[in-house]
Amino acid sequence: MEKIGFRGALIREQEITFAVVEVAEAVLRAGDDAVNKERERYEPIFKEMPIVLAAKGADGRARFLGRPDIVRFLVKAGWSRIPWKRYEAKKKDKNPFRDWA
Repeated sequence: MEKIGFRGALIREQEITFAVVEVAEAVLRAGDDAVNKERERYEPIFKEMPIVLAAKGADGRARFLGRPDIVRFLVKAGWSRIPWKRYEAKKKDKNPFRDWA
């Protein structure tokens, strides 16, 4: 069975718990529909919490899309301070994230 995965983080700051998910920079540049579709893929995993999509460009600069207050926090904190973790699961069906929660 094929394994798929992604890099993400759960962060709790000032009484807010939120998720950060690393995606390809092209996703962040693809427009609102693509960004919303990508974010929806992770909603079953990070239930009822804000999800910020993050990418690092070829120039090394980090880019974040999500709630403005959380994005400001992440920009100030810096990419290297995000507690990244590798999430993996076996791909069972058309929605491989369904059973990841």
